[in-house]
Amino acid sequence: MQKLSTFSIAGVVLAGAVLSQAQAETLRYNRWLPPTHDIDNKVFKPWFAEVARVTGGRVKIEFTTSSLGPLTRQYELATSGVADVTFGSQSLTPGRFPLAEMLELPFLGNSAEAVSVAYWRVYKKYFEKKNPYKGTKLLGLSGLAPYGVQTVGKPIASIASFSGVKLRAAGKHLADVVRALKAVPVSASVTQLHDLYSKGIIDGGLGNDDQIRSFRLAKYIKHRTVVPGGISNYATFVVMNARKWASLSEADRAAIEKISGEALARSLGRVIDQSAALGEKQMIQAGAKTVVVKGAFLANLKSTLAVFETRWIAKATNEGVDAAAALKMLRSEAAAYKP
Repeated sequence: MQKLSTFSIAGVVLAGAVLSQAQAETLRYNRWLPPTHDIDNKVFKPWFAEVARVTGGRVKIEFTTSSLGPLTRQYELATSGVADVTFGSQSLTPGRFPLAEMLELPFLGNSAEAVSVAYWRVYKKYFEKKNPYKGTKLLGLSGLAPYGVQTVGKPIASIASFSGVKLRAAGKHLADVVRALKAVPVSASVTQLHDLYSKGIIDGGLGNDDQIRSFRLAKYIKHRTVVPGGISNYATFVVMNARKWASLSEADRAAIEKISGEALARSLGRVIDQSAALGEKQMIQAGAKTVVVKGAFLANLKSTLAVFETRWIAKATNEGVDAAAALKMLRSEAAAYKP
């Protein structure tokens, strides 16, 4: 009898282990960034480990071995279920996420971490009720380090300096900003940056110091123009396919939510800020000179770019939100944020 009881207990334990293993869910995260990129290695890889930990191993997320689609298609990859989890940008699909276009406005804040956390808080208060990410579960939002201007030739030291300069600008909004400044926009994805700079196709670009480091561009940059609060920024999302999210247990969904949202925004922003600081250091070590926008230059820049804020407020108000209050909150939260 004792042997039978031992076997019976062992069988129950084995059956339970097999059942637990069968219930484990492995999700595919579409990797489109270079495998060495800090966002994948210092943000998503640790987050995947946390997801596994807080769900007791029942939910695991793994990188795809190669990209399932371009950066501009990340949202569609998630809604269709081609990928289970994606990281992409609202800024590359103009008109689709009008509320997120707030993050492209100038003078939002001087830190990716501060702007990202502020952005998440604004989303929860003003935008979430509009359900702008249908077909997915929104797990995170972030911005990037504030955008400035990096050039390979002459410095951008006044509004007049922009005239005729060929500047890489990602997405419609940045292209419109470049045109408003009387410069010439060159549209290209972030993965094309090295070719653009190394082959002399552009005179510079609107971007941040993180991109300069991540794509090894410091040696090409002779001048960097720093805009307090940024000349623009860039909106990103982290989403999971809605059906896949619904298939997880209530307890596992709650556990994942606790380590996502604002926590994920903070992690993304912090890593981007760290990379941006290294990018600034690399450019200065390579001999780049820095111009900080102030005085008449800053006043002229604010006057030139004011139209974009007016347009966004009108567009977002038409979506049924208090756009002016949301923008005010974003800037206030970013300015007050303490790491």
